[in-house]
Amino acid sequence: MMPKITVEQVLKRKAVVVKPEDTVDKVAKILAKNKVSSAVIVENDEIIGIVTDRDILDKIVAKGKNPKHIKVREIMTKNPVRIEYDYDIQDAIELMMDKGVRRILVTKLGKPIGFVTAADLLAALAMYNSEEQEVESVESETEVYGICEVCGQYGPLYRVYIGGQEKWVCESCKDSIEQ
Repeated sequence: MMPKITVEQVLKRKAVVVKPEDTVDKVAKILAKNKVSSAVIVENDEIIGIVTDRDILDKIVAKGKNPKHIKVREIMTKNPVRIEYDYDIQDAIELMMDKGVRRILVTKLGKPIGFVTAADLLAALAMYNSEEQEVESVESETEVYGICEVCGQYGPLYRVYIGGQEKWVCESCKDSIEQ
């Protein structure tokens, strides 16, 4: 039986908090300065959304809009998926799968403390599982599902070693690696 590993134990990214009236330009600079890819939008002590570097690229840069004239409120994702810090990582994995997201906002007593990604959770699972075989299927009582680190597809995962580095991949990528 796997010991309980909490979301807080695998948390690597601290929450950067911005205001909904901040410009996209200002938020992009804050993300770059803090070397993070997501920010939490808080208004009146309530989490109202998140914005990612991807949102900025897709909704502003790719459309030729001026980030100095657009408020982050206009491009944020409202009501972000979140989980409390003391939940088990299995709960976080299930939540990611259920909601179809690759990152979850982690809160402590309702306040943002950081983000956990699919890669963070997979790394935590990988550290727990023994390293007995070069390529192995994780198929016992606890089959691991998640996002393939190579192609990004969701499904059952297999642990492989590429250049001595551990990766969790889908069956299709595993078959390609073995050839």
